[in-house]
Amino acid sequence: MKKNLLFPSTVFLGAFLLFQVQPLIGKYFLPWFGGTSSVWTICLLFFQLLLLGGYAYAHFLQRFAPCRQVMMHCSLLGAVILVGIALFFVWGNPILPSADWRPENNLWPAWSVFRLLLVSIGAAYFLLAANTSLLQAWMHKADSSKSPYVLYIVSNTASLLALLGYPFLAEPFFALKTQAFLWSLGFIVYALLCALAARHVRDISASAVNQDAALGSSSPGWRRYLAWISLSACGVLVLMAITNQMTQDVPPVPFLWVLPLALYLLSYIVGFMDRLAIGKWNDVYLYILVVGCYLAWYLMEKGSVIGLIPQIAGYGLVLFSLCLFCHNGLYRRRPEPRFLTGFYLSISLGGVLGGIFVAIVSPVVFSHYWEYQISLVLAAVLAVFTVYADKKSMFHVVRHALWIPVLLLGFNVSRDAVEESGKSVYISRNFFGKVYVAKKAQMDNTVMSYELKHGHITHGLQIDHPIYRKYPTTYYTEKGGGGLAIVKHPKRRLGQPMHVGLLGMGIGTLAAHGQEGDVFRFYEINPEVINLATNSPWFTYVGDSKANVEVVCGDGRMAMEDDLKAGISKFDVLAIDVFSGDQVPVHIITKEAFGLYLELLEEDGLIAIHISNRYLDLAPVLKAAAGHYGLYSSLITTPKKGFSSQTTWVLMGRSERLVEKISPSGIGGEVSRLWTDDFSNLFSVLRK
Repeated sequence: MKKNLLFPSTVFLGAFLLFQVQPLIGKYFLPWFGGTSSVWTICLLFFQLLLLGGYAYAHFLQRFAPCRQVMMHCSLLGAVILVGIALFFVWGNPILPSADWRPENNLWPAWSVFRLLLVSIGAAYFLLAANTSLLQAWMHKADSSKSPYVLYIVSNTASLLALLGYPFLAEPFFALKTQAFLWSLGFIVYALLCALAARHVRDISASAVNQDAALGSSSPGWRRYLAWISLSACGVLVLMAITNQMTQDVPPVPFLWVLPLALYLLSYIVGFMDRLAIGKWNDVYLYILVVGCYLAWYLMEKGSVIGLIPQIAGYGLVLFSLCLFCHNGLYRRRPEPRFLTGFYLSISLGGVLGGIFVAIVSPVVFSHYWEYQISLVLAAVLAVFTVYADKKSMFHVVRHALWIPVLLLGFNVSRDAVEESGKSVYISRNFFGKVYVAKKAQMDNTVMSYELKHGHITHGLQIDHPIYRKYPTTYYTEKGGGGLAIVKHPKRRLGQPMHVGLLGMGIGTLAAHGQEGDVFRFYEINPEVINLATNSPWFTYVGDSKANVEVVCGDGRMAMEDDLKAGISKFDVLAIDVFSGDQVPVHIITKEAFGLYLELLEEDGLIAIHISNRYLDLAPVLKAAAGHYGLYSSLITTPKKGFSSQTTWVLMGRSERLVEKISPSGIGGEVSRLWTDDFSNLFSVLRK
């Protein structure tokens, strides 16, 4: 292959693999940690850290002669391929760990995610992370007459195609293990291309490289390095904060991971184009930034009442406008090619700092999702500093007055969070998200109630009055699917004690249906939710229940697998309500999950699954699972009335007579492809 095609081809394939593996590996590990969107935030931080390591490695290699660089890099590529082959015989797959590696407890979920990522794809990702920076340096050594920065556009274009191709081509048609095998083959091809590209630089003498460096200008000053780091950190902060904002109530479907990351890369592509980087375009990017900040404020005011597509489009435009400003600023401050590895290292360092702030610092320091507001204000502050530094800008004359709109922006975007704090009696945030307890007046302000909320979704409401305190409310009344499965079960009619399993706790409302002799066993992954349901002054359903209530902290499916091995008594009713916002952990509704449920279910037992959701229609998925196991199923929809919320449940059981006696409606509509642990496609069940 010719040199002018070899370097771009190698960079293209390396970048494609770098970003194709991100949604693949994130989706694989998602069910191991309860399906929470925080898994993706931690994955993004891991990718940023490995990018920093890769850029640092590429920068470090420049200390050596080209022949030594080639020898070291190709040796590492070969070693990673050999490790992948070895792991295939251990795991049955080159990059996906076997189920034996699933953590038994999630006391430190962030560290567990890091450890698994490091073991599975850490080495390969590290070398791919060095791809763009290293190949640009090699190309400059091989032919200094051409600008190597064009390879950065090639790299980001490949990354963009990899991300956009995942939800539309890879995810719908290939199982995860097949995707992993194809990716591993692609890595081998990349290693071969890299070795061919290395042949063009291995014979260049060190003296020739040093002579070329001596003719260049002095090293960039500390102010320039600080600008690179700040602009890059702001871009990543915007990316991760808006991804968090989008997926608080929306399922963590890979499409909603891919879209923000794709827009982030697109902003790099546009921002690094020569024709759009200088001159009159400088002020245009400031106008775009202003529009983005206004749209961000609007979404914070109206986001909870507009549809899914407008929300996604709005957040996407905000992200693109802010990141375009940051990345164009990076390109306008780029150094000469011989300093490009230091430039990319600074960009990566800024990305890591932004990622650490969102993924590690914010959940510890803030009880709210303040990083979204901070990212908006930071971008505005950087814009003002840009105007101060650019005397040709039309805004330079009024530069001092620009602090006024920045202050107004900060006030407006933080107002909602401050008002929410005033309405809340308790707020807490951890790896699994933010929950808060809101106080609300009922019955013409004569009675107060307390509700547990995650994002905009209510997870239970209890009335603070002696008469109504034990009354089940919202989705869990006796006319809702979960309540019906309990109160109309044959054992309840015969007055016999029942064994009820409940995946997802909320405030423990379903415990209100318990009777003397019953055992209600809750499975809940979030320790904070357990604390509020069992040990708070606002919620007493668990304490007031006549049943013996047991609570297991951990992912419901994993804990039930342990219970099955321990020989726990079978359940008469299994109620599944595992929402986090409007998110649904996919691993709870796969073929393998239902196989587990049936092993733990009595012959005349019932499964009730809560599927009320603004964005997903899960009925076709459950219909496919019921058909696979020969179960009878029915859709139960309850209208909003009094303290009962509008709710939709699916009831399943082996007994046709029992299911039809409770609800004879069945499940209409289409049947989706059966979901398994190796295949799911949330994008296909998004409501139109």
